[in-house]
Amino acid sequence: MSLIFKPVYRRGGAIVKLDYPSHVEIDLDRLHANIDLISRKAGTPLAPVIKADAYGHGAVAIARQLSARSEVEAFCVWTLREAVRLRKHGIKGRIIVLGGVFLEEAGEAVNLGLEVVISSLTEAKALAGKAGRRMATAHLKINTGMTRLGAGPEDVLTILRSVSRMKKISLAGVMTHLADSDKPRSKMTKAQLTLFDDILSSAASAGIAIPPRHTANTGAIFLHPASRHELARPGIGVYGVQEFGGKDAGLKPILSLRAKVALVREVKKGEPVSYGMTWISPGRRKVAVARVGYADGYSRGLSNKAHAIIGGKKIRQIGIICMDNCLFDVTGLKVKVGDTVTLIGSDGRQTMPMKKLARALDTISYEIMCGISWRLPRVYLQGGKVSRSSTGAAR
Repeated sequence: MSLIFKPVYRRGGAIVKLDYPSHVEIDLDRLHANIDLISRKAGTPLAPVIKADAYGHGAVAIARQLSARSEVEAFCVWTLREAVRLRKHGIKGRIIVLGGVFLEEAGEAVNLGLEVVISSLTEAKALAGKAGRRMATAHLKINTGMTRLGAGPEDVLTILRSVSRMKKISLAGVMTHLADSDKPRSKMTKAQLTLFDDILSSAASAGIAIPPRHTANTGAIFLHPASRHELARPGIGVYGVQEFGGKDAGLKPILSLRAKVALVREVKKGEPVSYGMTWISPGRRKVAVARVGYADGYSRGLSNKAHAIIGGKKIRQIGIICMDNCLFDVTGLKVKVGDTVTLIGSDGRQTMPMKKLARALDTISYEIMCGISWRLPRVYLQGGKVSRSSTGAAR
């Protein structure tokens, strides 16, 4: 027999009613508060990074929320497909494709009015060659030390001069990517910014017009004022997670991962729980089975390491995390089927920081965010009420 839960739980004094056994909750009020904070710090227009489906938060929903904000000048994605999806869902503003496009994608990128990052003169010519009756728009990326994408410093002057003579392409920006900006006193960041500015100063001295510059990611916005230039590209800070050093910047996480209790059972001393018998009950214990697992993005690597929250109390995860379920020791607590377990985020009384889980996995919060499966519905809250929900199938 299948069960359909209609969970009810309190959140910040409000009653939230949902029809999902497990879900990801996105706090849109916190989203806007984070943008307020980032904008004040940057002092320059923003191009929020919403690649990887807004780091798992839902790119379409995030873009719709931020499109009307005067501080937001553009959105950044990584692939053409990500940009196409935004256009299909009515996002009409500027979209920068950070990963560039392949030759076979160039025509579609131009037709959709996308701004494409280029790293070479060859890419510039290919983009211009596919423009047809339109004008292609590009951003030149310079490699200043990340050594991933980007034109070599020795080639920048030639590229800028050549592109300025092309009739079918215009430069909307010139950029670099910082490799170490999460450290307050990063010598690498200082060296990258110095090289970037020196290259462009030389180009300006040669009579070449320099388009708007953008280098600052979230860490750089808060830690390295020299990076802010004419446009900033905040990423993880938009979603409220501080992965850079220094004092607390005041960003608030907007994502919570919640699951429902599917079964509560008593176990005896010596009884194993889950695969591999990695947890054996030391005595009589009450165990709750939560309807979420590694297929949903709650990593198997957290087995016997993680804690979650139920009824304002922290509970220990026990045994191997399964594909669809995980188990918690809830001994001494009043727990029943349908109760809500908060695996990431806050229930209004306790908090389970994403960074804590990331550190347990020897990784970063970015990977946790991006790994949360679209099998789980995204539920968007604003003013304490559900404003919009999206299931995986409705993406």
